[in-house]
Amino acid sequence: MGNILVSQTPGFVPAQRPLSHARLLLPDGSQALAVFIDSGSDEKLMLQLGIDRVLWSRPVPANALDGHLLGTVTHQTVPVHMLLSGNHHETIQFHVLRSPHIPLILGYPWLRRHNPNIDWETGAILGWSPSCHLICLKQAAAPQRSVNPSQVADVTGVPPEYLDFKEVFSKSRTTSLPPHRPYDCAINLHPGTSPPRGRLYSLSAPERVSMETYINDSLVAGIIRPSSSPAGAGFFFVEKKDKTLRPCIDFRDLNDITINNRYPLPLMSSAFELLQGATIFTKLELHNAYHLVCIREGDEWKTAFNTT
Repeated sequence: MGNILVSQTPGFVPAQRPLSHARLLLPDGSQALAVFIDSGSDEKLMLQLGIDRVLWSRPVPANALDGHLLGTVTHQTVPVHMLLSGNHHETIQFHVLRSPHIPLILGYPWLRRHNPNIDWETGAILGWSPSCHLICLKQAAAPQRSVNPSQVADVTGVPPEYLDFKEVFSKSRTTSLPPHRPYDCAINLHPGTSPPRGRLYSLSAPERVSMETYINDSLVAGIIRPSSSPAGAGFFFVEKKDKTLRPCIDFRDLNDITINNRYPLPLMSSAFELLQGATIFTKLELHNAYHLVCIREGDEWKTAFNTT
């Protein structure tokens, strides 16, 4: 590789140039960053943002259009997952450069590969190449559906004295995650261990259809998100009594290296003693109960799963 050319001059003012925004999905969370789309740049460049890097094969100078030296590229990032314009997914590596005023620069090779249709007046990306529709946009979630917060299930059978609690029956609240709270589920691993990458399970044609439905619905609900995590549990289905398919994620290997949270359980005999003489009982069904408690922030990458 020769010198890297970047369309940046000493008088460069970022706020005067059309910008897009990207989100980098990292094992320890995500970062929202401004992007400079630069047809005059030879490469994809990034500021030093604390993302893991690998040493480049040899130092390469980066020059501005007027010839002055912007810096020297000695490292590139590890592959990261980038979400651009809300629905364009790709795994990408950036050359690390100190000089640019914009966190990310996407150069001519990136433009040639993805061929975006850009509204240069607003900086918005209006469309993508046909190959992007087959690859980069295929894994995107469907647009978020507008949900009426007051939308609830049919409560005509609920006694009037309980109607003050009708939000308990809200459909929208059962398909969204709660906020992070002090009692989020923490995944503390034994020292010296890391989550393994599980096997890929072979799925039948009906299972593939069910998988696509599950993935798309969960992405829209915000229960899952695309990930470049090094971990990945297996994903498969189990047939229920009514012949429908229940999605299952094989976290057995993760469980084996997780520090158990041990605490005393009440004696069943003591619990039953408290019910002696009671005549009225309440039965509650917790819809989507597994999603009522969040994974502790920063531990989400450990729960990644693989699909075929």
